[in-house]
Amino acid sequence: MAFYARRAVLVWLLVLASACATPASPTEVGAEAGAAPPSDVAGALVQLTNAERTGAGIAPLRANTRLMQAAQLHADQMARLGRLDHVLSGAQYPRPEDRLAAAGYQWQAYAENIAMGQGSAAAAMDGWMHSSGHRANILNAGLTEIGIGFARDSAGRPYYVQVFGNPRS
Repeated sequence: MAFYARRAVLVWLLVLASACATPASPTEVGAEAGAAPPSDVAGALVQLTNAERTGAGIAPLRANTRLMQAAQLHADQMARLGRLDHVLSGAQYPRPEDRLAAAGYQWQAYAENIAMGQGSAAAAMDGWMHSSGHRANILNAGLTEIGIGFARDSAGRPYYVQVFGNPRS
């Protein structure tokens, strides 16, 4: 568990660093498969998600280290098992609630978007925005925080995870 906590903090710090840096544009980050490190993908997805929300008149999401950890747990599990699913039977943390508990996130509401195979963060975001359920999660004004996970399976296929939350008060 300590490994995942350190990894989540590292991902969070890298997301902050990439948010402060000025890449060419969030849509260009990871344009080719294997071109972008996970921190760049996470930073790009936070930026792209918040651009969609602000464009729709909805407050941007705050990145949360515990949600980052929960999202990364799921991305790693899906990549390891080679399966895209919200519930992974046989995994250490099969359900979203299990991953949120493992990360220590106290939620009153959550949602999760997953994708596999897109060659960039922008392509994953585009796919989500063209799916009514995923789009509803992204534009849900009742969700205030976000975590991003990204992993590749042994064949190099990318797995993307967005976990949205509204913390318990």
